[in-house]
Amino acid sequence: MERVRAFLAIDITEEVRQKIAEFEREIDLVGADIKLVEVENLHVTMKFLGEVDSGILEKVYDVMKMVKGESFAMNVEGVGVFPNWRMFRVVWVGIGEGGDRIAKIQRELDAGLAKLGFERERDFVPHITVGRVRTPRNRDRLLQLLEKYKNHQFGRCKVEKLVLKKSTLTPKGPIYSNLREVDLA
Repeated sequence: MERVRAFLAIDITEEVRQKIAEFEREIDLVGADIKLVEVENLHVTMKFLGEVDSGILEKVYDVMKMVKGESFAMNVEGVGVFPNWRMFRVVWVGIGEGGDRIAKIQRELDAGLAKLGFERERDFVPHITVGRVRTPRNRDRLLQLLEKYKNHQFGRCKVEKLVLKKSTLTPKGPIYSNLREVDLA
């Protein structure tokens, strides 16, 4: 059986992507050693499934269809890091308004996916990953930039769909393709 690297996501608008791209260009200018996410790949990850047998994807889709909800707006705002500000490895853009709705959907997905053998998430924080820090080079300059963007408004998106995505790893970075979508409305 074919193995597929997959995850569940909420897509963002092109307008918000471009505003995050401006932030990424500023990150580039500080000279930090960070692998930035390609603009076309920016999204809110709801659940990373990892390498799974393609046969289980229909069951994942069934779980997606059970999510109860309706479309809603989310504010893309502020920045943060994982795991913490002293030793951060991931830089992200946050979700303000709508974040509670995203967290609720994620809990519903998590409960359904746990029945399929997927591990439950701990401490889910709705966010859009912007980059992964490789070394501490120019860390202080990066921290200054993050402070500048701490409360920055990147825009609003309407959340209407939950998407099952395939991630194909290439030497130039991952290529994402949509496998299935579920309307939240």
